[in-house]
Amino acid sequence: MGGSGESLPVGLFFGSFNPIHNGHVGIARALLEGEWCREVWFVVSPRNPFKREEGLLPEEERLAIVEAAIAGERGMRACDAEFDMPRPSYTADTLRRLMAARPGERFALVMGADNVSRFTGWKDYRWIEGHVPIFVYPRRDTRVELPPEMGATLVDAPLFPLSATEIRERLRRGEDVSAYVPAGALPLVAAAYGKR
Repeated sequence: MGGSGESLPVGLFFGSFNPIHNGHVGIARALLEGEWCREVWFVVSPRNPFKREEGLLPEEERLAIVEAAIAGERGMRACDAEFDMPRPSYTADTLRRLMAARPGERFALVMGADNVSRFTGWKDYRWIEGHVPIFVYPRRDTRVELPPEMGATLVDAPLFPLSATEIRERLRRGEDVSAYVPAGALPLVAAAYGKR
């Protein structure tokens, strides 16, 4: 358990969310229910410096899909903080911007286990380690070894059977993905990705 009450940080869950799926929402629920975070913000990234994603929807469209997916979910918000920042956006820069905009707020970084091995390649990674707690969730096919100097905590979040890439592929083939995408976002996801 992470703690309780107002002392809990806001978890910043960065991603392209191309598209958001039940795995993402399940991770946010685990962070909230386990009292690791007071809120979880889905920070929609216009472009990830480590990824060249095929079929990446415009960020405004992905943000709308995230908003539809988490409508009615306690403690979850969609965040467009990176939309007017230089591209590609870097986590450290976004953290600094949010901290400056909300000086009384405590933030935490939420990342997948697949990012741990390349974390030292992130811009200003030592600054990140020194300024925010880091919560790591497990990923399929990724062995989790947290370097002590990273100061990260492994969060017991559910594993999800499909990636966003696999969901996009199923949609292109005209397959049903209703078991994998939040119901509120499903019409938007089907319309956006089924035609690509």
